[in-house]
Amino acid sequence: MKWIYLLVNVFLLASSEPRQKRIFNVFNLVTFQNGPCVSQDSKNGTCYTAEQCTELNGKSSGPCAQGYGVCCVFSFGCGQQTAQNNTYFESNAPTTGDCMATVCPSSNDICQMRLDFNQFVITGPSTSSISTGTQIYGLVNALGSTLAISRASQCLTDSFSILGSSSTPIPVICGTNKGQHVYVEVEPQTCVQMMMSLGSTGIVTTLAQRRWSIKTTQYACNYPNLAPKGCTQYHFSLIGTGTVQTFNFDGGQHLASQDHTICVRRENGNCRICWTAASVSDFMTSGMSQKGYAKSSECCGYGATGAGTNFDCVQIPGALDQTMTSNLGAFTQFCGRSVGLVAASSALTVGASKTICSDRMPFQVRFLSDAFENEDEIDPTKGGPNAGAKLTYFQTNKGCRTTR
Repeated sequence: MKWIYLLVNVFLLASSEPRQKRIFNVFNLVTFQNGPCVSQDSKNGTCYTAEQCTELNGKSSGPCAQGYGVCCVFSFGCGQQTAQNNTYFESNAPTTGDCMATVCPSSNDICQMRLDFNQFVITGPSTSSISTGTQIYGLVNALGSTLAISRASQCLTDSFSILGSSSTPIPVICGTNKGQHVYVEVEPQTCVQMMMSLGSTGIVTTLAQRRWSIKTTQYACNYPNLAPKGCTQYHFSLIGTGTVQTFNFDGGQHLASQDHTICVRRENGNCRICWTAASVSDFMTSGMSQKGYAKSSECCGYGATGAGTNFDCVQIPGALDQTMTSNLGAFTQFCGRSVGLVAASSALTVGASKTICSDRMPFQVRFLSDAFENEDEIDPTKGGPNAGAKLTYFQTNKGCRTTR
């Protein structure tokens, strides 16, 4: 943390004689840290002097340090690079084509970056139900393939991708993702590149409607709240409750080729987490029928024949029922539509959503999807399209081991 030193000129009036006054200059040394601050438009900034903010190409937005400094906000756009912490990658008159922005570590001890999507609206995935071929075991137009598929759920017009992660790749996304975030593992001296690729046509018809503001926050290797390895997202709340969702859930269609692990921090005193769908429509992945079919052995794969339709799914390691006493055994994988989150081996009626718990740490759910959708999964008359998953969670100390 850097400190700013200012000499403040204070004029004092002194008098050695009743009718004579003398003016003395007294210089006070004022110091303040280059710490975080909140700007006038509620963005995160860094407290600098006005001169320093200008020199660093920042924007002054309100006072800090009791008025001796300014809250300096940093933003950058296409073709630009920054090494400042708490910066915003923002759309500014976007054009078609590739828009690359680069964030480099602000110091040699940075291990993670968090990207918060304060605004994120680009063209969503294809919703076309036109058949583009057949598949077997996930291979398109392979010998013996029989199941008709389409390119629905693929980001064909616009896409956002992240390059430079040293571990688990971040999936390519598109659509509506305001409020989402991702964590990126970084190596010293290795920069992270964010790529917006914008097409000329799509559901979002004008470039002006595409907008994004992505806050980048850098964390040192000794930061006590780093995301666990392999987590695409990391949620935490002192009260141990919250909501998570797959990318483009608000856009109404989950995305293709996703491998998305959502982790939750274990809060003090708790040893288990429980997941549920607040609405039956909050869990819409591949399934056998409109009423859903949640047979765990048939989720996250194509079945024995290779022509199954249940690859898209959610995995909950160590799944338990809500009583915390019954291990669900093989039921750690969940798929289906219009029934919420379920744990059963037969068709269920609408409204049969269950609460699924787990004591595996880190607390997590994992969403998997393949590269296409079959025709039934897009047809509105048959229950489609599939939005993905939106799950609420709570943590509990029920069944925790206690020590004296």
